Amino acid sequence: MRKTVEEQFLFDFYGELLSDKQKRVLDYYYNDDLSIAEIAELTGLTRQGVYDAHKRGRAQMRHYEEKLGLYARFVKQREGLARIADKLLAVASAEAKQGNRLLSQSLFALEKEARDLRDSY
Repeated sequence: MRKTVEEQFLFDFYGELLSDKQKRVLDYYYNDDLSIAEIAELTGLTRQGVYDAHKRGRAQMRHYEEKLGLYARFVKQREGLARIADKLLAVASAEAKQGNRLLSQSLFALEKEARDLRDSY
């Protein structure tokens, strides 16, 4: 099975809402990068049991995302912060070229703050 960044974020957002078995299986899968067979050996579940818990857990997380939209909101906020930082950088650069040193330094600081906030998620 192919892991996606989106699925890993969904697990971060919704993992606590899953059953204990689903949460444990998906934790091993996403956070420890274990295969279905390795998880089965570690948990004492059959491979089919691990596969079913994995499949149901992923479906449950997608259902939560459809209803709550936390991941979509997260992506939108990160993209918005990136756009704001880009605009701040452009204005700061223009102000620096015009010799407005104090203003450009303030704008560069705000640009860095926006990027740091985006990257802190």
